[in-house]
Amino acid sequence: MLGLGFVGTATAANLARCRKKGRALYFVIGLERDDAAGAAKARALEKGRPPAFANDPSLAEVVRRASLEQGNLCASLDPRVIGLADIVVTCINLDLVREPGQTEKLDVPLEGYASAMRTIGAQARAGTLVCVESTLPVGACDRVLYPALCEGVRAAGRDPEKERPLLAYCYERVMPGPGYLDSVNHFHRTYAGIDEASSDAALSFLSQIVDTKNFPLFRHKNTRAAEMGKLLENAYRATNIAFIDEWSRLAEQAGVDLFDIVRSIRVRKGTHDNMMLPGLGVGGYCLTKDALLAVWGAERLLGLDAPMPFSRAAILINERMPLRVLDMARERFGESLAGRRCALIGVTYRPDVADTRSSPSETLAHALIRAGATVVAWDPLVSEWPEAPHVKLCKSAKAALTGADLVVLCLPDRKAAEKVLAALPRGPREGALVVDAWNMIADRAACELDERGIGTRVYGRGDVYGSDESD
Repeated sequence: MLGLGFVGTATAANLARCRKKGRALYFVIGLERDDAAGAAKARALEKGRPPAFANDPSLAEVVRRASLEQGNLCASLDPRVIGLADIVVTCINLDLVREPGQTEKLDVPLEGYASAMRTIGAQARAGTLVCVESTLPVGACDRVLYPALCEGVRAAGRDPEKERPLLAYCYERVMPGPGYLDSVNHFHRTYAGIDEASSDAALSFLSQIVDTKNFPLFRHKNTRAAEMGKLLENAYRATNIAFIDEWSRLAEQAGVDLFDIVRSIRVRKGTHDNMMLPGLGVGGYCLTKDALLAVWGAERLLGLDAPMPFSRAAILINERMPLRVLDMARERFGESLAGRRCALIGVTYRPDVADTRSSPSETLAHALIRAGATVVAWDPLVSEWPEAPHVKLCKSAKAALTGADLVVLCLPDRKAAEKVLAALPRGPREGALVVDAWNMIADRAACELDERGIGTRVYGRGDVYGSDESD
């Protein structure tokens, strides 16, 4: 298992717990880079702890048992362990590099992944299946990864034409949250090989680790199709979210409740039941970039013209959605937000997940700080926020809300919302503004807040009592 991050940790744990007739199917070695971060992950695994945190108690127990009791899960920093493997699974992080606010200048640093594939080719035995789970640009497998794998085979003094490496792409669909661990093998998976032999090997492998009776496998015709499938899956969801933003603005201006409207439409099962509700925006590692991986791969790897206006526009719309809070705050307080205390409730990108990467809260925090505001935050799952080091993390909702001029409910988290409701009566200053981006507390709190001179605004609602009041 190359890469012990969010996906690699769950996949390694699942492989280690796979059993047949009471016996473990796999001996799993988690291979990390020989640097400080990689060494820390390897040490954690060796001590029976998950290298990556997840809000799923079963993960820690599976890792502990496999590492310390069963003895079929360990870690290494030495790439020579690849030579022991029948199957090499890669879960290497791959970033999209771009400046916010534009989708034209893009870069995907694939050389690191290509280097890993050359190492695998040089170390792996003939017949070893290399199974890639990372999200890739279209064309990466056949244009970059497979040629690099063959280079590694040649570097080891072997002929890749006579010993054709087996390379398959079967992207992950790991779902963060309490069901994180089971989402690896209790969910639909798709796959494709660089050739028929690779596809067959991937089918054999996945059939051992996925509950295929309830979640049949889907075989794509080639790796490009599988790569595009992953990207389209996430681009579709991101575009759906972006679409609802303009309707949220219309509903606010028209004085209606878009949440109520969407629920009335969702009764049309099979055609409209996946319509999104209004919210602060899109976060996480996938939906914020995957449409642009398709653009970059099409243009840079395949030499195609890929304008893709809807997908590009969706990325930019979603990126701007959290900034609507600043417009609401300026309507209430005036153009300058200097010296205002702003409390953000929730800093992860979704409830019950301790992942802060690319969260809408991060976008909002940086914008508020640039506007001169002081930003504090509270999230029950987060004690450190590396992407926003200038934000003070409070130990409770009450501490965050005390003395706040602006309060923003950044996540649709029911438990956190109850904490906020309890702290509201003596929390924000008189004249403050509460932005309920997910319609969590407004119906219960807006009238009471209005009596204290505190305004309430809700994304997608223009019917909230006191929402159009300003000083």
